[in-house]
Amino acid sequence: MRILPIHVGTSVIGFFGCLLFALNTLAYSDPGLLPAASPYATIPPIAPSLQNIDFECATAGYYTQTNSAGNVIHIPNDWTLVTLVGAPKVHSARINFARSCDGSAHVERISGEDSVLVEAQDLERPPTPGKPFDIALYQQVSATVGGAYSLSGWMLSLCGGSNVPNDCPANYYMAKQLGIDPTGGTDPLAASVVWTENQRNFIENGQRVGWSNLRMSAVAQAVTITIFARINSPFQWHGNHAFIDALSLVRAPLASLTLPMTMTGTTIPVQWDGEQSPDLTSIPGGKYALLFDIQYRPTPAADWTDFVRDAVGAGSAAFQARCATPFYEFRIRARAEQPDGQGVGPNQRYPGVWSEPIPVFIPTPPVDPNLPSGPHNLFLPLVQTNATC
Repeated sequence: MRILPIHVGTSVIGFFGCLLFALNTLAYSDPGLLPAASPYATIPPIAPSLQNIDFECATAGYYTQTNSAGNVIHIPNDWTLVTLVGAPKVHSARINFARSCDGSAHVERISGEDSVLVEAQDLERPPTPGKPFDIALYQQVSATVGGAYSLSGWMLSLCGGSNVPNDCPANYYMAKQLGIDPTGGTDPLAASVVWTENQRNFIENGQRVGWSNLRMSAVAQAVTITIFARINSPFQWHGNHAFIDALSLVRAPLASLTLPMTMTGTTIPVQWDGEQSPDLTSIPGGKYALLFDIQYRPTPAADWTDFVRDAVGAGSAAFQARCATPFYEFRIRARAEQPDGQGVGPNQRYPGVWSEPIPVFIPTPPVDPNLPSGPHNLFLPLVQTNATC
């Protein structure tokens, strides 16, 4: 048992109470509900126009370059290749396997008739088959400054080739990445690029994983944004190759959150609403639902915790504050997704952008005026707990 001296005085409590009230007043000048908050005010008026999204050999075509190993490679029209490491083959999958745009053969793809093949140099050729590589395809797209855009696409990586069972070492991987540079830059290594990544192989524990969906979102900071599709194979291993297909860029779904500015108790009413992307409502046969996620954290904690997950449509909920902190922060995002097995394929998923943190002030309960002032001994038991708030 520890004995700690604590001094209870109305002047000290009054000072901190006034300080918290002043801070809250500076942050929020009017009482009532905080206006609907969102990372972007409205959905942009014009849909983005990403070209050659299925990399179709017959309809969109490819152009040729010679890589650093002296090999001719085929790059899909409307896209620019950046080779960061190595000298891989970048090719139309249909031309590579069927020998022509209209040839007959199995062509790995998830949409249309073609995809992009990215194949390590010396794929199966000793003494060092499957050399490391890192490439990115990029395309610049017109955008509305301050508008949120959602990117979805599909990739397949085959570390160790397509053999089953597969011998890709457990600590090896090929990174499949989608990225957006909201400033419109064309350097995939720039700090301004926002990335999402998937390292899963095409097979795990003897079970086929197959194609992986990657998705992300960003708010445009310029009248042009840049879309990146990247394959990074950092390890030398035989058979390493990957495919890129079915990229889709839309105006992101919109989310709004309404919260009280300040509380008189510890139960916080939370309300949310939003708007579906018009790019998705216009898809024939599409069954995209508008979903919402809400997270919270007791400041100044850094970690966010889920409060609402997969809520369908507008709604409300009561949040019970349990931490001894004067401020809680909340944030929200919308997502557009189809139910499994329904709608149009391939099943793209479109996340919105997380809102900026929205604080709610919870004032300290008033002190009993009859509580005597002066020094007192406070007995605190030594208790260990792993509970979180």
